[in-house]
Amino acid sequence: MKTKLLLIAVACLLICSATSYAQPPALSQDERANQRQQIAKMELTSGIKSLWSGQNMMTFGLLQDPNIRAVWDMSDEQFLQISLQMSNMQDEMAKNPEYSELMGEVNAILRQYPYMQNLDEETQMQMMTIGEKITTLRMSFVSDVIDNAITPEQKQKINESLLANMEELSFVLPSMFEALGLSDAQRQQMVNLKKELEPEFEKHLEHFVNGQAILERKIFEERDRQRRLAGVSENSTGIERIEDRQAIQKKLLEEDPEYKRIHEEVQSQGKAFVTQFKTKMFDVLTDAQWIRLQELVDNPPEYAKALGIKLRELRGERERADGAWVPGPGSWRPGDPIPAQYRQERETRRGFPRGEN
Repeated sequence: MKTKLLLIAVACLLICSATSYAQPPALSQDERANQRQQIAKMELTSGIKSLWSGQNMMTFGLLQDPNIRAVWDMSDEQFLQISLQMSNMQDEMAKNPEYSELMGEVNAILRQYPYMQNLDEETQMQMMTIGEKITTLRMSFVSDVIDNAITPEQKQKINESLLANMEELSFVLPSMFEALGLSDAQRQQMVNLKKELEPEFEKHLEHFVNGQAILERKIFEERDRQRRLAGVSENSTGIERIEDRQAIQKKLLEEDPEYKRIHEEVQSQGKAFVTQFKTKMFDVLTDAQWIRLQELVDNPPEYAKALGIKLRELRGERERADGAWVPGPGSWRPGDPIPAQYRQERETRRGFPRGEN
């Protein structure tokens, strides 16, 4: 879901470079907006599917913060190892036959349509499909780099941190439940649950990506409008400051009824799916695992608290003097990490204890 939390990892991958095409000297505002919209759809679709499949891309983005590395006990040597492998990603990916074949398809399209301009609808869909596959391969590479670099103890801390901060996430990572010591039978149950929810997941994903692409286009259009008023070239490049983006989101939420409506629809449907998925996953847990999960959520360890602060900052929230957090513009608020109704229902089952599967 296109929150800053997910895209911090995607941005670090420079997904736009996956198609290896150069920007032409100038594009019209509509052409640039269309390209951004297509790239955003590709990034989102691939990113969310990678999380759904168990690839924890989010960890890579979070490790860019030295404070998070510290609370997860990651040494400078480990981070250097990860960074070096990431710097060699393009060379390593070139050794992958599937990746090379996909890049060949991209280059063939670009020879026919330089700068991806004037693509017909069929070719657009083809490019989107190829782009998603390329992005998925890149994400899998990064996920493997992280998994190979961290210790089992660090992986446990990371998963516990994510479980403790479910309220701050706009999605659920099935892999984070590994922190509770799942059995093989439970893992299979979770695989079955994902298969059961796959059609609904695909439906939700399509709705989310299409809605978010519209929101993103509005953000870029407003940014370009402000740049023109400030006398900045439309085609100028540069790093977009998070604060500027948040200010634009706040302005659109207050002044653009369509932006606000789509934003609320996307969040509402996302919350419903996340809640449904979480509660089904909770049902797989034994009583001992359920108690451990509640303890992590209600009394998170310090390293989990540090992650919670980081996630709220990424959402644009700020901490007041009394310790409360003020939501930022467009902040995702998924609700209770463990719905109160589910807690009550689970308590009624205590007369029928659930042991290991």
